[in-house]
Amino acid sequence: MQTQPSPREFPRTFVAAEADFGRWSVAENYYRELSERPVASQDQLERWLRDWSELDACFDEEGTGRYIAMTCQTDDAQRQERFRQFIEEVKPHREPWHDRLRRRLAELAGRFELPAKRYEVLLRSVRNAIELYRDENVALQTEDELLQADYQKITGAMTVQYDGREQTIAQIGRYLEEPDRAAREATWRLAGERYLADGAALTELYRKMVGLRDRIATNAHCRDFREYQFKHYERFDYTPDDCLAFHDAIERVVVPAARQLSEQRRKKLGLAALRPWDLSVDPDNLPPLRPFDSEQQLIDNCGSIFRRVHVELGKVFDALRDASSLDLGNRKGKAPGGYQATYHERRLPFIFMNAVGTDDDVRTLLHEGGHAFHTWACRSEPLLAYRHAPIEFSEVASMGMECLALPYMHVFYSDDDRRRATRQFFEKIVRFFPFMARIDAFQHHVYTHIGEGPEEWSGHWQQLTRRFGGDVDWSGLERFDRLSWQRKLHLYEVPFYYVEYGIAQLGALQVWLNSRRDFEQAVSFYRNGLALGGSRPVPELFAAAGCRFDFSEKTLRPLIEAVMQELERLGP
Repeated sequence: MQTQPSPREFPRTFVAAEADFGRWSVAENYYRELSERPVASQDQLERWLRDWSELDACFDEEGTGRYIAMTCQTDDAQRQERFRQFIEEVKPHREPWHDRLRRRLAELAGRFELPAKRYEVLLRSVRNAIELYRDENVALQTEDELLQADYQKITGAMTVQYDGREQTIAQIGRYLEEPDRAAREATWRLAGERYLADGAALTELYRKMVGLRDRIATNAHCRDFREYQFKHYERFDYTPDDCLAFHDAIERVVVPAARQLSEQRRKKLGLAALRPWDLSVDPDNLPPLRPFDSEQQLIDNCGSIFRRVHVELGKVFDALRDASSLDLGNRKGKAPGGYQATYHERRLPFIFMNAVGTDDDVRTLLHEGGHAFHTWACRSEPLLAYRHAPIEFSEVASMGMECLALPYMHVFYSDDDRRRATRQFFEKIVRFFPFMARIDAFQHHVYTHIGEGPEEWSGHWQQLTRRFGGDVDWSGLERFDRLSWQRKLHLYEVPFYYVEYGIAQLGALQVWLNSRRDFEQAVSFYRNGLALGGSRPVPELFAAAGCRFDFSEKTLRPLIEAVMQELERLGP
């Protein structure tokens, strides 16, 4: 699965070629050398920074490799142990050294005049990390990471018996697109019951995580974990109150649009009320879209789309395929979801997902491909800190690629099915915003009401269902809804990471509108933004991609109106 590092493309100049970062004793010598190295000039300081980046990239690649191996087969005890050993016995030792190096950089930057535009983002990040760091949090953060691995293990093991065979939760999800309503309900309930079977374990896991994270925030002298995590994510350009205002704008602008689409669906399906298993089926009761039959077909067709968007993107995707940097198919024991991870030393993206043959799988690969192109676009950047962008813009890279691919979906579909798929794409965007607001609002509530527990969490989740939903009949299904938040891995693995999807979707819709006016120019802007990596503040990254960084109603409303107009143009 993993490819060997190329000694020619990005050769080590500071770290020895044979250095093994699976052992802390090896890594420690290099961090000590950086900590003690004399620095007497600006040139020496910049060389010191490049060496630090190389060292961190080698170290991080060891952890990334073990994480990827573990998620690809969560029921492999050896992979689990290798990941646990790195997280528990190696990674925590680096954190105190990182704090020393950050403090040294802050001191050296005061002595030697570094170019302001080149280093302002890095130094802002370093000073923020210095403010947040506490020795006593290292062990707590390690414990949190190990609990996250437990979530992967529990959910990765979930299977049900249906249609005469054992199937994963991802595989059973295909039936929600079937015209047979009884089959949809049966499989929806099977998946729901399977989650409920582990509901107590998942609740206890989250309870432990919330407690740990609150202690981490307290140690860092933050009011609560929300304040801590906003600083940790370096959200310098917006506040929690801005997010709450975003929720309100979504309630005013998008919820009515989503309810309008749901009412259209209800009428076409001829139902008295929509139930949770009625949301993915074609409203004309047509057979579900099945755009590919094999993993290889998914790869080949998406590769064709990427080449049509821009020839260089097609070449990058071919390079990932040739480097065995894709694991796309669903199987028992594989962790749920999808992600793009980076082997930082090789500067090579890796795409992980759970394809089962659906339209969503196509969108997922296009999405993760956008992340991969972002990683690739700035791989020549010598500073590791600038080889990844803030999450808000990283998701513009992925969601923007989904939009840029729209004119070329004929590689998967006939004309009629392409229109169906495009309509589904825009309907899902409308439905996404209220769901995003629910997930984000849930987290704001949990971490600012730390005295509450599982009963109150689930009660608040149901309130959010009514606030941002209201178009689905949950009567008799309340026990499923109360714990349905457990299905969102972001709550467990990347707390407070979800509003970025909403912010970025607004950027992606701007990319889409730009592409309708001038496709080549829109792609050029998009690639310009990607090439900056994380070297500029978020508003400048948006501007480079031809977008405005704003998620107020002023920006939200015209974009949603454009989407609804496009849906009207596509027809029923």
